[in-house]
Amino acid sequence: YSVILLRPFRNQVMDTVVTLASDENGFFTKVGPLMIFVSRHNMPDDISFNPIAGDCWVSEDEKVEIREGSLVRVRIIGLNFDAGNMSAIGTIKETYLGQLE
Repeated sequence: YSVILLRPFRNQVMDTVVTLASDENGFFTKVGPLMIFVSRHNMPDDISFNPIAGDCWVSEDEKVEIREGSLVRVRIIGLNFDAGNMSAIGTIKETYLGQLE
């Protein structure tokens, strides 16, 4: 038998893929079966939602552009386990977190 196991824990740093960035409240990322929501309050202050640029989060200097399909490094700050479903709250408001090049 082969088993692929994902057991996330609080404060774990994960490299994820953005699945939905079309909301001004934050964006969703996914790694395996785990869906992670990153609120605008858990992002650096210089990043803001820009619907004109195609539903994405952009930094003031335009070096960071988080949109659907972007690779993002996230720290998990909260977890929720329901029957057959995992979800988490994440942050990119720390050094070395955020969009990966």
